[in-house]
Amino acid sequence: MIKRVQQHSKSPFARKSELSDDKTMNESCQRCWPTAYFIWASLTLLFCSQAFAEQYRFDRPTYLGNAELLPNWAETIVRHRAQKLQIDTCLVDEKLCDSRGLKSLRHILLRAADLEPERQFSLINRYVNKRHFRRDRAHRQLSAISEREEVFRSKWITLLEFLRRGGDCEDYATAKYFLLRELGFPVHDLRVLVSYDRKVRGYHAVLAVRQPDDSVWFLESNGSIIRGKHRGYHYIFAVNEESVWDHDAEKG
Repeated sequence: MIKRVQQHSKSPFARKSELSDDKTMNESCQRCWPTAYFIWASLTLLFCSQAFAEQYRFDRPTYLGNAELLPNWAETIVRHRAQKLQIDTCLVDEKLCDSRGLKSLRHILLRAADLEPERQFSLINRYVNKRHFRRDRAHRQLSAISEREEVFRSKWITLLEFLRRGGDCEDYATAKYFLLRELGFPVHDLRVLVSYDRKVRGYHAVLAVRQPDDSVWFLESNGSIIRGKHRGYHYIFAVNEESVWDHDAEKG
């Protein structure tokens, strides 16, 4: 014989208790929702920012040729080499430093000589970024790099010229380049990198320094040092005292 299980109706107090539990659960879920949404949004933002962060690699851009491909840049290298005698003489004897700028340069180079590379970067970055910012005039001309009309600066300046009158972001990057060369960093690990900054919708330049582990650090004109991926930059071309590289060519 199959016994029938007797269904007992629930008391009004039991039903009230269940309704109370459901209400508590709903209120708890409502409180949890903003937190869950915040976590989801944060993870999404982190993923997207990493996805749009562009990794710079020294072996990736297209090699175009030697520095003479950009005449204004090549002339600046020649002027800097001619002025280097003043720097070398000043480093030997402070009494032979014929300007305030040279004396401050001597102090920084001697102070940086015994530091670890990371501290050298910080010192040089601060020293250059304290100089007067002066925007250079720009003009449009046919680019030897992209073979289309681009906006170019009117001229580059040497380290001593920068110390006398300051400059803009390209001059900041160039001054840091020359200073790190004075400290013995090899030419093949340094590049003045010209890019388009998507955040401010304008052209910008930084110094890119390749590290022993093949990562790249960016010495920025706002005082920061970016290690590895840099967000918001579309790389255009890069130079050092020997060569020119095209970044647009690698994108086809």
